Amino acid sequence: MLKGIYRTITGKTVTERRMEIVANNIANCLTAGYKTSRPIFKLIDDINGSEADKTVAQKGNVYTLTSFINFTEGVLVETGNNLDLGIQGDGFFVVLVNGKNMYTRNGQFTLNNEKKLVTLDGNPVMGEGGEITIDGTDIKIESDGTIYVDKKFVDKIRVVTFQDKSILKNYGRNLFINTDARAGETIPENYAVKQGTYESSNVDVIKEMVEMMSTLRAYESYTKVDQFFSEMMEKLINLGRM
Repeated sequence: MLKGIYRTITGKTVTERRMEIVANNIANCLTAGYKTSRPIFKLIDDINGSEADKTVAQKGNVYTLTSFINFTEGVLVETGNNLDLGIQGDGFFVVLVNGKNMYTRNGQFTLNNEKKLVTLDGNPVMGEGGEITIDGTDIKIESDGTIYVDKKFVDKIRVVTFQDKSILKNYGRNLFINTDARAGETIPENYAVKQGTYESSNVDVIKEMVEMMSTLRAYESYTKVDQFFSEMMEKLINLGRM
């Protein structure tokens, strides 16, 4: 019975984590450049580790490993704003956050007081020459990211990718951080920068709502089983007192 209780507890914990992820997806359905996350679960028997670790965890129980980010492209939304940029195909914009390179598909950019190209949060957008200064009114950005201002070359927006995107982890709502320093940036083979657009989130709201309902039903089931075991334990304790 103790094994059953443990499985119920871990089942509830896993379901709660699943619910958090789904709720976050729904909350960010309108966040530009947001990518849907999915939890990854495995049985204890499938996880490498010592027999002692598996015994403590109770073999057969579910264990939450991490969350998987779905990098499928969102729809490009046309705005007509010449500082809004969308990437068609593979790749990420590089932005500087607290001195570190971060990566995003959100190309809703603007100019700060110093005429630097920045995100809406004020983080500099990186070009091949570093931070990008745009001083002019006629702004043209080519499909390869090359910037011309008043018909003069300024810089080229950095668009990079990674062979293994699983090393990218969420940093805030629509930024990603490289968690493996050994895995360097590469230049994507097929991409095009689309001026006057930005990428919407790739959240399928209907699918997420169905997932939420399924998760809620699973949680309710675990709660009922938990209540049953609690009542059984109480009866056993009372019997032991007689």
